[in-house]
Amino acid sequence: MFEFLRSYIIYLALLSGSIGLISMHKLPGKKAKFLVILIWFSVLIEFIGYYFTYWTGLLNYYVYNFYMFVSFSAFILLLRSLLLKINYRMTAVFFLVLFVISFILNSIYFKEDTNRSFTYSFAIGVVLVLILSCLYLVEIFNSDKILNFKRSVFFWYVLGILVFHVPFTPFMLAINWFLIKQDESVFSLVLFILNFLAHGCYITGFLWSEKKYNY
Repeated sequence: MFEFLRSYIIYLALLSGSIGLISMHKLPGKKAKFLVILIWFSVLIEFIGYYFTYWTGLLNYYVYNFYMFVSFSAFILLLRSLLLKINYRMTAVFFLVLFVISFILNSIYFKEDTNRSFTYSFAIGVVLVLILSCLYLVEIFNSDKILNFKRSVFFWYVLGILVFHVPFTPFMLAINWFLIKQDESVFSLVLFILNFLAHGCYITGFLWSEKKYNY
């Protein structure tokens, strides 16, 4: 019944990406502008993923596995740039190396089942990003930034990442381990709702943030 919702995810990304472009005057540095690039990259991936099977005859797992690798690497690098403490930044570098290694190992040992293989890499990426996000939030709440953290586009972007990935991971693992039966209608509904919440956070950040808090 809800299978059609999956095709509307690209419009959510287009909306938040367009608002990001309109809000570029409030995004002074490369780090802030990088958020808009990531959103438009997701638009490109959604477009390619939608037509990939039609163009090549192959399943579009290849597209989304590539996107997963790039996006999690980008998330980790973004969080590293936001962290202030040296040991936290070093932890982010270690996590990036760990994620890349896990991706390679999963690709090698589960190469006959790309869907299950990259599910584990996805779960590892979520855990690593969750830890770094907690460190980022701890730094905010232990500094003067707590007074205006809602005016930072970075806070809302990190929140959007967590809002999507944290709930989606156990749902995806449950399907992968056959704890629940995969229903395309339910899967599309969950995917759309989480994307709606995530892009809602991105849009809030672009509209509500102020330039002086976006460096």
